[in-house]
Amino acid sequence: MQMTGCSHKAEGKLCPISKTPCLGECIYANILDDISLGIIGLDISREHIFFQNKVAREIFRGTGKPVDYHTIVSLLIPDIKAFISSPHILDQKVLRIRKQFIGYTIYLISEVYFWVYISDITEKVRLNAIAEAVNTMNNLGYIFSGIRHELGNPINSIKTTMTVFKKNVHNYSMDTIHEFADRVLSDISRVEVLLKDLRNFSMYENPEMKDSHVPTFINDLLSIVVRDFTQSKILIKTAFQPSVALGVFDPRALQHVMLNILTNAADALKGVASPLIVITVSTIADRIVIKIKDNGSGISEKQKKLLFQPFSTSKSYGTGLGLVIAKKMMFRMDGTIEIESEENMGTTVILTLPGKRS
Repeated sequence: MQMTGCSHKAEGKLCPISKTPCLGECIYANILDDISLGIIGLDISREHIFFQNKVAREIFRGTGKPVDYHTIVSLLIPDIKAFISSPHILDQKVLRIRKQFIGYTIYLISEVYFWVYISDITEKVRLNAIAEAVNTMNNLGYIFSGIRHELGNPINSIKTTMTVFKKNVHNYSMDTIHEFADRVLSDISRVEVLLKDLRNFSMYENPEMKDSHVPTFINDLLSIVVRDFTQSKILIKTAFQPSVALGVFDPRALQHVMLNILTNAADALKGVASPLIVITVSTIADRIVIKIKDNGSGISEKQKKLLFQPFSTSKSYGTGLGLVIAKKMMFRMDGTIEIESEENMGTTVILTLPGKRS
């Protein structure tokens, strides 16, 4: 139902805006129809749109679907009950429809009426992406400094160890010699880890995008890790929306991304009484949405600000490149990665990818 005026006046009901009896032509609707902000009024009790201005209709015309109540709700509020009870209900949210980015905020004006304010933020996102790229270039010096530091530490350690060993080798017992050898091998392993991550950073510059059955991909991936996770007593559950079928992505790259996420989740679940990872897959418009949620230790506000910065890690054995590489790979596949987390409340990683167009 598409309207630029109030649908209640013919029924003798109150105006949903002023809450007074509707006396004729809706001056509020006329004003709202001409502003540059998209506005939609939803009546969830009767499941219909009671107001929708021109800007809102233009924005959602790009979905290629009828702009009716059920389409709008499936795009913006797929789980209405959970949304109403959410403490973040007034936070601005972002929806991607093909190459268009839409920012929207939802307001409850009663138990059954929602106002949705919508704007096309595609240009803003594009400018932010340019600014981020410029910032990355400006930080190349920082990145190379990090590489020197990460390589320098184990190399200096090896040099010191072997210098001491060479001077005293004839005085050492076999146990001491083995101890020196183990120390050197440990440092070499650290260098190997860093070099592997740097190699991964340059992988999939041109991903091989192809149609892939998403549930099959997820199940095949889990068959690789299920043994290790079972040994760690971590339970993995999956839930696939019935409409989910084909996505367009590079299976090798997505496997790398998800293995990194699952490894991080396993680390966060150490010491948890009933460790659990839930993977859900759904569709929104023409996008595949994969959520990986754990009930682990969560991430502090300070740590969240550093999540995608290279060489920033809280792990004693990590390089801090895992999420940086994951973000780059998702970008190369026309995808996104977001992380929602609270300390001691678990973490949810949200991946989106192009869906197969019919």
